Amino acid sequence: MTQTMDRRSFLGLGALGALAAGAGLAGCAPQPSGAGAAPEALGETGEATPAGIARKEGSETKECDVAIVGAGAAGLMAALNLARGGKKVVVIEAGPSAAISNFSMCGGPTACETKLQAQENATVTLDQIFTYMNDFSRGSVNSALLRNCLAHTGEAIDTMLDLGIGMELIPDTYGVGFRGRHFFMEDGEGRTAPIVADIEAHGGEFLYSTRGEKIIMEDGVAKGVQTDAGIDVMAPVVVVCTGGFGGNEEMQLEKLNTTVFPLGSTLSDGTGINMVLDAGGAWDRNFAVLGNECGAVSKATTSPFTEDWHNTNEHLGYWLFGGLYTDPVGERFISEGKIAQFPLAVGGEALLRAGKAYVIMDNDYYQAVQNEGIYAYLGEPEAWIAGPEAGYYNVTPENGEAHLQEAVEQGWAVKADSIAEIAAAFDLPALEKTVENYNRFCEAGVDEEYGKESHFLKAVKTAPFYAFEYVPSCWGTNGGVKVDSHLRAVDKENKAIPGLYVAGVDQGSVYSVPYYTNEGSSVGLALGSGAYVAAEILGA
Repeated sequence: MTQTMDRRSFLGLGALGALAAGAGLAGCAPQPSGAGAAPEALGETGEATPAGIARKEGSETKECDVAIVGAGAAGLMAALNLARGGKKVVVIEAGPSAAISNFSMCGGPTACETKLQAQENATVTLDQIFTYMNDFSRGSVNSALLRNCLAHTGEAIDTMLDLGIGMELIPDTYGVGFRGRHFFMEDGEGRTAPIVADIEAHGGEFLYSTRGEKIIMEDGVAKGVQTDAGIDVMAPVVVVCTGGFGGNEEMQLEKLNTTVFPLGSTLSDGTGINMVLDAGGAWDRNFAVLGNECGAVSKATTSPFTEDWHNTNEHLGYWLFGGLYTDPVGERFISEGKIAQFPLAVGGEALLRAGKAYVIMDNDYYQAVQNEGIYAYLGEPEAWIAGPEAGYYNVTPENGEAHLQEAVEQGWAVKADSIAEIAAAFDLPALEKTVENYNRFCEAGVDEEYGKESHFLKAVKTAPFYAFEYVPSCWGTNGGVKVDSHLRAVDKENKAIPGLYVAGVDQGSVYSVPYYTNEGSSVGLALGSGAYVAAEILGA
């Protein structure tokens, strides 16, 4: 493996069958039925019952040792290890198969001390990755839990490799100082089917197209899961890992203060989180997103990507380029170079906080991106590590004008002869002053506001001018209910709820704000948490 990045490494994505078929895109994914819309359930009259999720006795009962809600990264890894450890496991999955989760679509996990790292003489130690991520979190996560989950990431990777699931260790895409990302070579079915088969070979059972509805509690102890299929899955241990709340706009507004276009599975709609809250659990404090490293989306977006991972409208890529960005009043709000360097972490959080943002450019910039390309136009700065691959999202001359016209007609782009016209079109009262100041910084080569690197400073002075409006999008959410360092759900007094565990992104105690800058952290921690929760249950 060379240290040269290719486009797939930069994206953190592959030509995944699940996404190519539209399984995870918001425009064509199976839509949530509403079960996760609120921690209340509809009673006999169709009105919400304030006491919580209604208990409905099932017409059928299944007995097992561990009931797992969700067949994503955490659920599959937990089920695999528990089944191999002799536990009777039933996995409850809302989708028609395990190949529809965010895990089946993602590029690949970060991990430490794996076979692939050893083979390439690039081992990342537990101490190294823990120190980096714990320092990045600045004390905002459960440090013991972070270490415990990371300690099991290598085990999870090696287990998948042993099952024949192909991966490759990719370069340090964003310059964090180590090679933690393991890129999947298999598509959704190719990576989930071997795990499912092994679970079933060890006696595990899957209930597909079945939603968990409620944790069955007796005297404050978890005893099983009520499902929408009329089956009560009874077990002394319940593990909830349903993939966050990317498909739930109400929860997005509550926790993120904006809606976010879901690039991942909309079946992850907060159902698991609400089940734990209903059982006496409590929210944790950190809420973030795994942002869109391919650029951004517009308010008119229905399907963001082509089959070869270009944006369906090529003017959505400017969010990666480090130009002039403003908030909804026309003021700068961050060093745009940081977004270009860390589009998932810093970029995702920045756009989330702004709610929507505007990229402003002049004709020189606009034409250069289509002809020279962004990296060459900026002078090929070595300091911009992701720069050579960001050029994959240059606007092409053959599509530029047609896509611009589409964006103008859809209302998220403006081409004008003056900055004043753009300010009026998007109601950006501070924009003219912002551009004036920005041009002064560009001429001096010094950003006096945010210290942006000089190679990103390109003046906005040659008419016509362009502006593009972007809104947040994400592959998934990070943040959920509070757990202790053993992944046990805790109540509002921080006491563990007996028999109830939460893994993956449904728990909010190990994910930082913003998203960690070492890519693959979300799914890496999910896999690690699945392996860790299994070890905890087997050792109990």
